[in-house]
Amino acid sequence: MSDTTTPNTVADATSVPVIVPPPLAASLQRAANANAAPETAPLLAVSQSDADSPKLFRQGQIQSCLVSTIVHLIALLIFAIVTYSASQVSPTMISLWGRQVEPTATVTLEVAKDHSELENQLSSDAEKPVDVTIAQSDASAIQSPLIMESQSAILESSELGQIKAGSTAASSAQLIRLPGGGLSGRTPQGRKELGEKYGATAQSEAAVEAALQWLALHQRPNGSWSFNLDVDPCNGRCRHSRISGDSPTPSTGATGLALLAFLGAGHTHHTGEHSETVRRGIYYLRGIASESEHGLDWQSGSMYSHGIVLMALGEALTMTRVDDKYDSDLMDLVRRGSYFTSVAQHYNGSWGYVPGSPGDTTLTGWQVMSLLAAKRNGIHFRGNELPMAKEFLMSVKEETDWTFGYKTPQGEPTMDAIALTLLLYLGHAPGHTLFDQAIDRIADRGPTLTNVYHDYYASLALHHTRHRDWDKFNSKLRDHLVRSQATQGHESGSWHFKDKWGDVGGRLYTTAMSAMILEIYYRYLPLYDKIEEFPL
Repeated sequence: MSDTTTPNTVADATSVPVIVPPPLAASLQRAANANAAPETAPLLAVSQSDADSPKLFRQGQIQSCLVSTIVHLIALLIFAIVTYSASQVSPTMISLWGRQVEPTATVTLEVAKDHSELENQLSSDAEKPVDVTIAQSDASAIQSPLIMESQSAILESSELGQIKAGSTAASSAQLIRLPGGGLSGRTPQGRKELGEKYGATAQSEAAVEAALQWLALHQRPNGSWSFNLDVDPCNGRCRHSRISGDSPTPSTGATGLALLAFLGAGHTHHTGEHSETVRRGIYYLRGIASESEHGLDWQSGSMYSHGIVLMALGEALTMTRVDDKYDSDLMDLVRRGSYFTSVAQHYNGSWGYVPGSPGDTTLTGWQVMSLLAAKRNGIHFRGNELPMAKEFLMSVKEETDWTFGYKTPQGEPTMDAIALTLLLYLGHAPGHTLFDQAIDRIADRGPTLTNVYHDYYASLALHHTRHRDWDKFNSKLRDHLVRSQATQGHESGSWHFKDKWGDVGGRLYTTAMSAMILEIYYRYLPLYDKIEEFPL
């Protein structure tokens, strides 16, 4: 038979003849011969069969599935051979085969980085310089780097959106924190220079001297003072003695208040024309101090008295320091007295009429100022008294406004003046909008001219912040005190105004407080001052 009619046979492992058409058999034989290793036999053996082969095919009727299996096996062998050949190519060489098709949208494929690679990339990106655009700002609004104390209070959320034009925020941003209400201006030279700088006049200074003379004439033989002017040495020659009532008015409080007026003008038990008067007053306080398991107690019925006495003794200790050496007797009195104050504080941060009782803003004011006087001399106490006092003051503040109450958040002008002054001492700096607006309200209201308690603290607040309306406020109050001071008889040099606190303390209280108001210019150095006055 010819090649077109004679089939070829494929021998498998069992030598079972399989009929394969000649063209396919020839193709398979060539592929096998081309890829087979020399030492191995051909994978497929192809030979001519006789005329019986067609008969065998017809008789065997091989299942079509067997043929399909063999064809797929052959295809897998071919694919394996092609893959093996590609693996012999250098790993750096990649061949791509494609065919031209119609244009389609471009798709960019990106290989994801592993996690560690991403972290390294982020770290290096963070160190790369970037361009930053800085908005231009008014130089006057930039906080001075000279501020020595960080602002203890952060703007509350209630302040946001309540900024209004005309506040002192811009001007207060130009203030710098000074070493803090020092007493170095209490010298003849300091009185002259600071008085001229901040608004004293010859008439106001004369009024101070007349007030101190009146106080000296009303010191009792044992060195004390009394709010009761019916006792010696006055014996009722001055009107407006204290009004008897439930409020205690101990001699310790009266003595401490009178001493504060002398000290504010630079008179101590060592220097000044009133040095003997001051010495006798301090001697009286030393002798009357009550010993307690928690230090020295000058209450005599009221924590008001204890705070006022400790404040006076603390200032006297500062003013008599020489080359960092202190009067040892005074140091002992102040240290032990401040310990009593510390123990007497209520857990809410306030001080009451009796130790450990809940207190109010006015009583707390004297205790804070007395502890600050002790601290100025390097005396340490438990450490949390002043922060606790600040927390109490914030607890009596109106929630949405910087007004303060006596024991609760019910705003009242005198409490505002006390609390804002104390907060300045406790580190709350000007520059917070609502705080500045509260100081503005004190200036806008002006002095009461009768309530010297309010006017004393209001003067301190405006003086310490160097408020823009200081001259207006000061001149009105200063000139009123000069005009209203008594100039005749036994009352000459004193003051009294009809007032709820003035009536309780009487003429002695009003005179001592008024003298301290007129000493404001040099009594304490300002806590803050303008940048241009302290150039770099």
